[in-house]
Amino acid sequence: MTPLLAATVNCDPNGFFQVVCTAIRDRGFSGADVLGVAAQDILQALVAFVVVMAVGRFLRGVVLRALHRTSADAQVRTLVNNVFTILTLTVAVLAALTAGGLSVSVLLTFGGLTSLALGLAFQDLLRNILAGIFLLIERPFRIGDWITVGDQSGSVQTIELRTTALRTADGRLAILPNLAAFSGTVVNSTAYDMRQFSVAVRLPPGAGLEQAMRTVREVVGKTEGVVAEPKPFVQPRLDADGGVTLTVRYWVEYRSHDPDALSAALVTALYEALGPWPPPAPSTQPGVTAG
Repeated sequence: MTPLLAATVNCDPNGFFQVVCTAIRDRGFSGADVLGVAAQDILQALVAFVVVMAVGRFLRGVVLRALHRTSADAQVRTLVNNVFTILTLTVAVLAALTAGGLSVSVLLTFGGLTSLALGLAFQDLLRNILAGIFLLIERPFRIGDWITVGDQSGSVQTIELRTTALRTADGRLAILPNLAAFSGTVVNSTAYDMRQFSVAVRLPPGAGLEQAMRTVREVVGKTEGVVAEPKPFVQPRLDADGGVTLTVRYWVEYRSHDPDALSAALVTALYEALGPWPPPAPSTQPGVTAG
C-alpha cells in the first residue's frame, strides 16, 4: 500500500482528533476507516484555520491600536490593515491544508498551479489589489485629499484593496478601480499647504489703470491670510463694453485660513479702496431709451 493510500485508512496517532477517527472506525460499517480519517482531517483543518485567523486578527488589532496611539496617518493604518488581512488569510488557508493531511510537496505543486490559474482568471483583480498596495505605499494622495482622476473629482474617502472611493462635490459616491488611479494621471488639489486663488474687480469709470493696479497690490499685500511669496499677480482685462476688470491671483495657506471668507474680505476691501461700493450700474447710452 502506498503512503498516500495508507494515510486514507489509518488514523493519525499524533492528531488532535485521533479519538474521533478511532470512534468512527470502531463502528465497523463499510467505509468507516476512510470516513474516520476524513473527519479527523477536516476537524484539524477547521481548527487550524480558525486559530490562525483569530491570532492574525488579534495581532492586527494590537498593531492598529498602537498606530492609533502614536497618531499615525490614516493611510498607514489602512495599509497595515490590508496587508494583515491578506497575510492572515493566506497563512490560515495554508495551515488548514497542511493540518488536513496535504503534504508540503503536493501543496507547493497545487499552489503553483492554482496561482497560475487564478492569475490568468483574475488578472484585473490582482492588478487592482497590487495597485492599491502601491498607492498606499507611494502615497500620491491621502484620505481626505481632493483629487481628479479622469473625469471624476472628489474627496478621497477610502482606499481599499481593489477600489478607491471619492465623494464628489454634489455629494455622490464615485468608486474607482485602483489601477485607474495608479496608471492614470492624478491631479491632487490639496497636496500642498498653499493654493492659488483669484478674484476679479471691475474698475469704476474714470479710474486710472496704473494707480488702480498699485492700489490693488497694496490692498492684497495687507490682507491677512495672503502669503507674501509667491507675490500676488494683477492682470487687467478690457471688457466688451469698454470697461476694465482687474483679475487678482494670490496664494493662501488654505489649511489655516478659509479661502471663501478671505475672498469676500478681499473683494470688499478692493471696492472700498478703488471706488464706490457697491459699484455703479452701467449708464444708459445717449439716444437710447429704456424699454
